[in-house]
Amino acid sequence: MSDELINNLSEQRAIAWEAAKGLLDFAASESRDLSGEEAEQFDRINADIDGLDSRRAKVIESIQRDRDIAESRNRLGLPLDLGGERAAAIPSDDDAVRALIAGERRSATFEKRSLIKSGSGGSVATGVYDRIVEHMVQTNVVRNLATVVTTANGETLNVPTSTAFSTASIVGEAAQASASDPTLATRALGAYKYVVLVQLSNELAADASVDVAGFLARQAGTAIGVATRGHMTTGDGSSKPTGIVTSSTAGVTGAAAVAGVFTADNLIDLRFSVNSEYVGQPGCGWMMSSTAMANARKLKDTTNQYLFAPGLNGDPDTLLGFPVQLNDAMAVPAVAAKSVLFGHFPSYFIREVNGVEVAVSDDFAFDYSVRTFRVSLRTDGLLIDQTGAVKHFVGGAVS
Repeated sequence: MSDELINNLSEQRAIAWEAAKGLLDFAASESRDLSGEEAEQFDRINADIDGLDSRRAKVIESIQRDRDIAESRNRLGLPLDLGGERAAAIPSDDDAVRALIAGERRSATFEKRSLIKSGSGGSVATGVYDRIVEHMVQTNVVRNLATVVTTANGETLNVPTSTAFSTASIVGEAAQASASDPTLATRALGAYKYVVLVQLSNELAADASVDVAGFLARQAGTAIGVATRGHMTTGDGSSKPTGIVTSSTAGVTGAAAVAGVFTADNLIDLRFSVNSEYVGQPGCGWMMSSTAMANARKLKDTTNQYLFAPGLNGDPDTLLGFPVQLNDAMAVPAVAAKSVLFGHFPSYFIREVNGVEVAVSDDFAFDYSVRTFRVSLRTDGLLIDQTGAVKHFVGGAVS
């Protein structure tokens, strides 16, 4: 049933895009821009498309939540709807969470474990760390695309990188060859501590039927994901990560006359401003806000073909054949705004100190009879290759 709903939402999305494209094509056939009424309709359709995307994401999240609940019932020894069979209980991080609730321990560190996998032999338990990261990925698109490095401690991590390569040259017979050494540099990654307080009533926390670990994971993962997304997108590196936009390289500047809005030619130029060595690697694509994406959906190339192509069956949307990722932490198109990125996103490195720490207090909100969980993660991010791996479009100033 869920698969049918997901497919139905995907079909509705495709129909909505065809309707939006029809408006654009009709206006183009009359060699004019969209009328005011058509522009409003186009914006409504774009909002519908975004809404369908949101509904699809919620359905997928609901499916995962049901799996988490089923897994928790399994661990608690409660019957599952498996044709009368019962799955074998598998020890997991929930035991540590229950110990926190029972007051048997005041804090615990959860480290990376294998994600849940289904098979004829049952399930592999999903750790708290993995579930928190899952929700972080859902809210922090930068982390989803970056290279993530996990370390055992929080000491400064120096990542070597080259800023210039060795060169070869032709030499004559018996002539001396000149040395050409690569230029090396290091990028430093620290460990900023992100903390979120999650509160749960004492009665609910003690209820054996409540998936407290899943609740913690959803709340903490979403909160940390939203906070890190902003910093890893536009952070200035001062007591916070340096964002991918901040450390990207200038690619294309828009014309002054359009006050920050990009054109089809701008996006084409931005795509070809990135070296082909990066473009040919997995993880290369676009990143922009929903507002910028609405503008990009209207653009055509010189052959009258749309730059945008909707993804089917869960595949990402594409621009000029490359996947496009929505990140509303990025600026909307405006004068001097870096509103579009193109490049190799795995060149952005995220360092995480291994483990998510969870501590519990009954005293923090004692008068409300609420138990407070403190969840913390130490992380940092930086675009390691700043020689042109990721480039941005910036809106031109009005002359």
